[in-house]
This record gives sequence, structure tokens and C-alpha cells, in this order.
Amino acid sequence: MTINNLSSILLAALFIISTVFTSTSFSQEEVVMDSIITGAKYRITMYNDKEIIGRVAKQDSVYVYMVTDEGTVRIRYEDIFSVSKSTVPRLMKGLFTLGGGVLLQGGDFDDGYRDIKSPGYSMQLTGLYPFSENKAIRIDLSFSRMQREINDYYYSYGYQSYDPAKQNINVYNLYAEFIFGDFNTKTKFSVYGLAGVGIMHVREDGYTHTSYNYYDSSYYSYFNPDRDYTNFSMALGGGLRFKISSRIGAFAEAQYNLTTYQGFFWFFGSGYFPIRAGITYMLY
Repeated sequence: MTINNLSSILLAALFIISTVFTSTSFSQEEVVMDSIITGAKYRITMYNDKEIIGRVAKQDSVYVYMVTDEGTVRIRYEDIFSVSKSTVPRLMKGLFTLGGGVLLQGGDFDDGYRDIKSPGYSMQLTGLYPFSENKAIRIDLSFSRMQREINDYYYSYGYQSYDPAKQNINVYNLYAEFIFGDFNTKTKFSVYGLAGVGIMHVREDGYTHTSYNYYDSSYYSYFNPDRDYTNFSMALGGGLRFKISSRIGAFAEAQYNLTTYQGFFWFFGSGYFPIRAGITYMLY
């Protein structure tokens, strides 16, 4: 089994596990309805997942009246799912991440020439918006670079390779992703899975190749120009996240970025395997 196949299988397993294993946190600050005190501040969660944070102005047998930043709100007791003394929203409003790491080649369609591909580096910026406590959408921007040592012998019949050329491969990705995880503001540690679609733009820098003619002991050089191409791409992966403070945290994530070939996705074909870690900033 190749490294490419093994990494893809591990990523698929991580994504499946993360969809059934999400961190569940139970607040120790929950209170019962009969304990609500007029004048105190609470966070009330409705059965429709709506949250109301404010000070209790008055209450009767049917309603509780709360003063919030938007004004006074009347809430029917039978619509309340839970009441907490914590005034921090249960669901985060957004999450930003900035990270970097290593980039591995995940397969290629023209691998028959045995080019040598060295691991590269990768940088990532994401912005996430949760629409429920365990589901979110995310915009994922990344730039990666790796180096390839070109085996160009087949270009120069009758010549022996003298100085194998080195070529930079620059990869730009933009994905819209669906994230399955835990987006409760109280969660200290969580595992998440991701799946998304987008575009991958690859720029292969130009390079100069030099060969040696063993018939007349001469050298021959030619320049191969830059090459750019853009394809549809798919991202699959998962990661883990943990809090350092109320807003700051850290994450580690692995993805398998597939790209189309002749209009189709090939799961063990051309693609890249970025592994990144960095910091997170939470909005609530």
C-alpha cells in the first residue's frame, strides 16, 4: 500500500469518526425555573435553539420579562429549554484560524517519469460560521509550495542528464466547506470533520535544464517556461481543536485535496496532502 493510499484511508477514517465523536459539555451553571431571581442576569435557551441574554425585569405565572441589549423581551415559560447563570452565548458566532505546516504530494497522473518531489510548506487562513451547535460552513484559503526535481532525460535523446532541474510547484486553493464538530463556547477540546469543494490553481515555475552530449563532450541547455492551470477541487479531512483562553485556542488539521483530471475526481490520483497547525480566535 502506498503512502498516498494510506493517508487517504486515514483521512476518511478520521472524518467518519469525527462525525460520531463530538465533545459534549454540560454546564455546571444551569438553574431550575423556580430558582430564577428577579433582577439577576441569565442566559435563556429556547426549544428552537434561540438564546436570550439579559436581566430579569419581572415574572409571573406565564411569562418572564427580560431586559436585553435590544430591549425588553417577553418569554413564555413553556418555550424555555434551559436557563443558565452564564451570560456567555452557548453557540459561538464565528471562528478564525491561521496556520501552517507541511505539504506532501498526494499522487500524480504523470508519475511515470519518476520525478522526485520533496515535501513542501503550506499556509492557511479560514473563517467559520456555525449555524447549529455541531454544524458550520467555512471558507478556506491556502497557499502551498513544494519542489520537484525534474527527470528530463526523455526530452533529450542521445544526451545524458548533467544537472537535474529543480522546479517550484505553487498551489493556491479556495474551498467552501461543511464542518461537523462542536461549536459550543464552553467546549475545551473537540474533534471535527470536513468536506468541501472549490478550485485549485497550480503554477509550475519555469526551469532551465542542462544535459551533456557524450558524443562531442558538449553541454546543452533549454528553458521550460511557466505553466498555469486551474481545476475544480475537493477537500476531505479532519482535525482537533482546544481552547487556551476564552477566545484563543489552537488546532491541528490534515486534509486530502483532490483535483479533477479529464473532468473527473480520482480519489487516489492527482492531489496534495497538507498537514497544518496554528491558532484560533473565537467570536461570541
